[in-house]
Amino acid sequence: SAAHSAGIVHRDLKPGNVIIAENGVPKVLDFGLAKLIERTTEADDTTRTVRQSVTEEGTIVGTVAYMSPEQAQGKRLDTRSDIFSFGSVLYEMLTGRRAFQGDTKASTLAAILREEPKPAGQLVEGLPVELERILKRCLRKDPAQRAQHMDDLKLALEELKADSDSGMPQAT
Repeated sequence: SAAHSAGIVHRDLKPGNVIIAENGVPKVLDFGLAKLIERTTEADDTTRTVRQSVTEEGTIVGTVAYMSPEQAQGKRLDTRSDIFSFGSVLYEMLTGRRAFQGDTKASTLAAILREEPKPAGQLVEGLPVELERILKRCLRKDPAQRAQHMDDLKLALEELKADSDSGMPQAT
């Protein structure tokens, strides 16, 4: 959320680029593939798109297993691509397995583009229904149907934690 608010798309969010600081706060590292974004107005809606840079459209950069579908296709990216990658990392944290897997990089890319991950609730007993919804919202193939802002996901996760602390969430 902080990077996106500063106009940055990370483009390589993966478990190896996240640490937990001594105070328990997660920190995102390695902004080597990050790009600045600019606001572009389309009709009555404001969207964010990656600025023109050394990386040309059609070029695929990042770690294959955590790429968004648009990144896997070499399309223009915005912050919603990082949201997909966040969902992939969260899925792996919860289930112990990658959301999209293949025997090769090409088959992993094909899985990202065509397959849905196995529902996390089928892999983890007692997973709260709302957490399953958050994962699905992050991992939608179409960026327009995906969660739109990290701040919204942060709020949803904080609410889920508050419910969990009070003993309220329903398990799948």
